[in-house]
Amino acid sequence: MDTMTTLLAKLPAHTLPEYYIWLYIVTNLLWFALFCFGKQAASNRYHRLEHSLNLELERRRKVYELKICQYEDYCHELEAFHLRHQNDYQNVFLPLFTEFNNRYQAAEAAEDTAAASLATLWFSGEIQQVSSVNDTELKALDKQTAALTLSAADDVVEILTDIQQRYQKLLLVTSEQMNKLVTITLSKDYEAIKDIAAELQQAGSELQEKTQLLMQAIRRDLLNF
Repeated sequence: MDTMTTLLAKLPAHTLPEYYIWLYIVTNLLWFALFCFGKQAASNRYHRLEHSLNLELERRRKVYELKICQYEDYCHELEAFHLRHQNDYQNVFLPLFTEFNNRYQAAEAAEDTAAASLATLWFSGEIQQVSSVNDTELKALDKQTAALTLSAADDVVEILTDIQQRYQKLLLVTSEQMNKLVTITLSKDYEAIKDIAAELQQAGSELQEKTQLLMQAIRRDLLNF
């Protein structure tokens, strides 16, 4: 400030007004340049923030759409699984049991041990085919469950794990009970057939209940995303 005052004192008196004019112009030009620089910097920050927010929104949108697709695929597959197995007793057990029982009883009446053995082998082959189909279904559902647990909410993961155990139990019951059919035929304990139907119905009901809970948990997860 002292330097500025000294310089002004050395200037001729008639040059002071012109000096003030130039000082005013330069000062305003500097303020204007500073304003433009600040405005440009603020604009750049705004655009960077806007771009970052747009990227985040796009990422969340894609994740949301992916979650919806995964949930839909899993729910459709689970529903198809339930529809395929809800009538296992009528569509799988009884036809196999009736055919095996007829073949075995006919062989036993004719005292034909070879025919009885063939009937047992035929039935074992049918059981193996059913078990193979069940294993394929089980692997497909397990794969989808594993994929869902990577992005699902904690409560959804908990229900998915429970459902996984339920459908595994259903298929396990199916295989175990089918293996019992040979013993039932040999012992002629036909009342045991009713127990098979009851156990399958219970396993199916438990799976259906857990599926309903899963639907509710999925809706909460998507609404809170």
